[in-house]
Parts: sequence; C-alpha cells; structure tokens
Amino acid sequence: MTDQNDIIEATPFERASADEGSRWLKPNPVSLSILGVFLVLAVAATFMFTARAVSIAIKPNPDNLEVTSFHYELGGRYLMLPGEHTFTATKIGYHPLSTNFDVTSEPDQAFKFDLLELPGKLTVVTEPETAGEVFLNQIASGSTPLNLDEIDPGLYDISIRSDRFLDYDSEITIIGRRQENTLVASLSPAWAMIGVETAPSGATISVEGEILGTTPATVEVLQGYRGIEITKAGYKMFSTNIDVSAGVDQALANIVLEKADGKIALQSTPAGANITVNGRYRGQTPLSLTLAPNQAYKLELSKAGYEPFTRDLELRPDQDLVLDESLQPILGVLRVAIEPENSALYIDGVAQTDLNQRISLTAKPHDLRVSAPGYADYVATVTPHPGSTQQLVVRLQTEAEAAAAAIPTTIETSVGLALNLILPDKLTMGAGRREPGRRSNEIQKQVELTRAFYLATTELTNLQYKAFDSGHDSGMLGRALLNDDNRPVVNVSWNDAARFCNWLSQQEGLPLAYKNVDGLMQPVTPMNTGYRLPTEAEWSWAARYASGPTPSRFPWGDAMPPATVSANYADESAANMVPYYISDYTDNYRGPSPVKTYSANEFGIYDLAGNVAEWIHDYYSLSIPRETLVDPTGPEHAEYHVIRGSNYKHGRFSELRWTYRDYGLEPRADVGIRIARYLE
Repeated sequence: MTDQNDIIEATPFERASADEGSRWLKPNPVSLSILGVFLVLAVAATFMFTARAVSIAIKPNPDNLEVTSFHYELGGRYLMLPGEHTFTATKIGYHPLSTNFDVTSEPDQAFKFDLLELPGKLTVVTEPETAGEVFLNQIASGSTPLNLDEIDPGLYDISIRSDRFLDYDSEITIIGRRQENTLVASLSPAWAMIGVETAPSGATISVEGEILGTTPATVEVLQGYRGIEITKAGYKMFSTNIDVSAGVDQALANIVLEKADGKIALQSTPAGANITVNGRYRGQTPLSLTLAPNQAYKLELSKAGYEPFTRDLELRPDQDLVLDESLQPILGVLRVAIEPENSALYIDGVAQTDLNQRISLTAKPHDLRVSAPGYADYVATVTPHPGSTQQLVVRLQTEAEAAAAAIPTTIETSVGLALNLILPDKLTMGAGRREPGRRSNEIQKQVELTRAFYLATTELTNLQYKAFDSGHDSGMLGRALLNDDNRPVVNVSWNDAARFCNWLSQQEGLPLAYKNVDGLMQPVTPMNTGYRLPTEAEWSWAARYASGPTPSRFPWGDAMPPATVSANYADESAANMVPYYISDYTDNYRGPSPVKTYSANEFGIYDLAGNVAEWIHDYYSLSIPRETLVDPTGPEHAEYHVIRGSNYKHGRFSELRWTYRDYGLEPRADVGIRIARYLE
C-alpha cells in the first residue's frame, strides 16, 4: 500500500533512439554464413541444371591442355555453360593449338581436334659424292649435299639429276616433329670406258669438242650417240660416231692415222677461173685446196674467153703453196645493125659510142642491151667466136609489142632459183566436216584467184639461202643430215624467211614485200610484185589443183598407203626418229631429201608434198567466211603464220592429206621456204 506521505514525481520523457529500436537488424556472422552457403548452393544448382557435358578429344594426346573459360572437369569431361569457350593444347614436336569452340544447348557434346606436326629436317647426299639437282614432287629444291631445315611431313617423290650419272628416282617419307630424315642416294654412272689406240700414238682424243686424253688411253664417255675425234699434228683428223651405253665398255683399236694433206692457194686475174685437178672440178679462184702429199697432180685453170693455164705439181706433207696466174684473153669481133638509128648500145653496162665499129670482145658471154625512146629495151647475151666476126641485127619493139612477148613462163632469181608462171582460177580450200582425218582448222571456203603469180619450182636450198646468210647452219636431227647444199634450208623463222625475200627483192630491184616493225616483219599492203612467201590460197591451188578441177585427198590419190614411192615422208628408215611412220614405205631418206629427188607436178613444181613443210605469207586464222574470197591474204594481224604441206616427219593419215594445216613463227627442223611473186 502506498504511503500517503510519499510524493509522486513526474519522470522526464525522452524519445527512444533509432539504434536502440533496430538492434535486430545488426549483422550476424552466423546468419551471413548461412546466407552465403545458400547462395553458393543456388549458383551451383543453377550451373548444374544449365551446364552441358562436353568431351574434348585431341590427337595425339597433348602434354598440356588448358581450358581458359569457366568450366568444371568431371570424369574426363567438362561441364560448361552454353556459349563460346577457349582452350590451348601443347605437345613437344607439334604446333600449339589454341582455338575457340561453341557449346550449344545439346545435353552431351563432343569436340575432336588434331595437333599438326612440326616440320622435319631432310639431308640428301649421294654416293659417290657429286653435285646433283634435287627435285621434291618435281619441284627443284637445291643441289646435293642438300640440307632442308623445314619440310612438312608426308610422302614425297624425290629425283636427283646429275650430268654424269643416271637419273635417280625414288620416294621418301618425311617424319616431322623436328626429327632428322636422311637419304643416301646411290647414283649409277652414266658413262662407259672407251679404250682408244692409234698408230702413231700421242694423238689427242676429243669427244663432242672436249679433250679427254692422249692415245693410248681409256676415257670416260657419257652415254648416247657420241662423236669422237682423234687429232695429231701432221696427220689427218680421224672421226667416228659410237653409240655408248652406260656401263658397257668399248675399245677403238688399231686406228691408223693418215699423213696430213698439203695446201695450195689459187688466185687468178681475172678471178672466177674454173679449177680442175687431175680432171676433177674443184671450184673457182680464189680458192684454197688440200691435196694428199707425195702424189703427182695436173692443175688446170680455165675461164670463158681466156686461154687455159696448166701446171704439173707435187706437194709435200703440210706444204703451203700459193699460185697467182694472169690468164690471157681470147678475142672475137662483134658487129651490130640496129633499128631505129637513134638507139643506144651497152655491152656489159658500158655505152658504145660508134655503132658501126668492129667491137673486139673476149670469147665469153657478154650482156648486151639496146635502148631507144618509146621502145622496149632489147637485152641479150652474146658470145663472140675466137678469130671470127659475129654479126647481130636488132630491131627494137614498141613497149606494147614487147610487153606481150615479154611474159616468160619461167624466171630465175640471182641465187639460181627458178619460178614458174601459174595462171589463176577458182578453187575450194579446206575439207568438209565429214572427211576422215579432218582437223578443226581446215575450214572449207570458196576462193577466187584473179592475179597470175610465179611460184618457185623447188624449196630454197641451204646453198641458195647462204647467199643471204653465210653463217646459217640448218644443223642435224639425230643422224639425219639437214645442212647439205642441195637440201632444203630449215631452222629459219618466218621473220628470217621474210627478210630473205626482201634481200632477194633488193638484189633484183623489186619493191619490198615486207616491212620491219619493231624488229618483226609484217606484210606490206597492198601486196606488190616483190618476192614473198606464197599465200595459202596460191599454195593450195598450185599443190592440190595442178592435176585438174577434182582434187584428191592425198598427193598420190584417195587412199592409204601410197602405192609407189612418190615423195619423202616418214618411212621405215625413220621409225626410231618419229612417233608415226608409213609401214612398208621406203624412200631412203630419214631426213630431208635433195630438191628435185621426186617428180614435179603438172605445174612443174617439186616437193609440195613431203620433204619439208613450208612457211606461208598469211597470218594464221580460224575465221569462217560467208562469201567467196577474192585473192585472200589472211587477216591483217595475228600471232602466228600458216605452215602448209606434209614433211619427212609425217606418217599419220591426217598429216599426209593435202588440206592439213599447221602454224608457227619460230625456227623448226621440218619447215622450209618456197618463194613467190605476182606477175604484175
């Protein structure tokens, strides 16, 4: 019970502070730990439900594999969230692999990768040691001894080429991972030992121009068909050819050298005298001859219009004799009666002042020309008779009269090449689409020739071409002779052929048919009367239509093989030189034959079939004309020129036909030259 005396006092009021009222919100370590565990479990549960099982297989097994993106490895697999991930794998001997890969929403995914081997090393040596060019997969890779520091692993074809050894061809498997790979190639010699003995000894042995020793000797000679020369001062050179097979030794024994010839240099005044020795013609002065020593010879110099000179002589071995003789002229007398009276007379280009005088001339051919205004020149060759007077009556023709009579059916060039006149007509060039053996470039076309032309009766010979290019050498093709004087010149380009035509035109005062443009010859347009190569239409007309309006398929008829030997084709003797030849056909020439070996056609033209093919004036074209072509000369410009005619290397059905066409520009051993020119 409250004492009534107690005093009840009021207590001062104060607002409770916020801290005191929020003590339950203060951090509690236990609570935070529980919360953290909960969150981790939640994240783990989320990862486990959303992650995908991924396997990564790498061949070969890497030494180290590092997955740089978030993952969890479990029993050789990786748990990864869908999306892009990255890993890096390394292994000694292999290129490092670092790549990205995408994990999809599929539940179970596998990725496979391969490590690439590092390059290996390769050493190639030869036994015996020699420098040889090495080819890997047909690519030149260096010379032995060869060391390649980096070469990709795998199987390679390997070849070694060395001048004095047989070709080496094999395979090699390159091991990578920076490992050493070594190939020791055993090379087989490509030579044989050739023993050479001579009488007398001490002669120099040369093979293909290389000096190999002095007799008696056994020398190494590379395989092949080799020319051997034996030389010794004071003796004639001995030469032979042998077929050398690698490892098959041979002996050239009992070679007896002959004493060297004596030499004589012959000159005369005037020059150009014919030389005969013991009745045998040897050439014209000036000339150097070699004659066997210690023998009696009768030498004779002769020239038209001069007294002959004779002398007996005998030469010692290695003697050099010089003879210079002045020939005595033989004179005859010429008297000329000329109409009209105001004419001028020229003999050998020299004007004669008195037409009524007796003209003393040497008894040899002289060029005579008579001219007068308004008249055609009279040109003739006269040969005065020794000790007598020869009379000549000349009546000049008007230019119109002379023009009609002056068209010769045959003309001859300054190099001795004859050309026959061929009159123009209509013809069909090419072959029908269904003709057996036809090629796509034998396009059939109708042609009309309106201009008469001259065509060389023979192909240009080596001797005739050397008047233009004295240093030209047609060479050899295997054992086939190409350089004889009377065989067709070959190994000349189209440009060289055009240059020859221009040179010949210059010699005879004709316009040039070709022009030089930046070093290349091009036809002059319009075509003039200078010497040139025949157009393709002219060649076709002269070759295929010489026998009449109905041409044959082949030069000999319409069926294979030729019934008789009528031209120089690839025959039995050329079987080892060409891929195709005519069985049971023998013309006795492996290479070109001398011109005029076989009969001429009805136009008097030789070798339009066989022997050598021929350069043509026209540029090569495959155009298809829609109308008749009149005097066609081919396109204005192209890269190549036409080649027509079969040759000594042809033995196939298609090549032997008249319509066979070829093309080219550079020199070939089976292509020669035939020239032509317009009449006017």
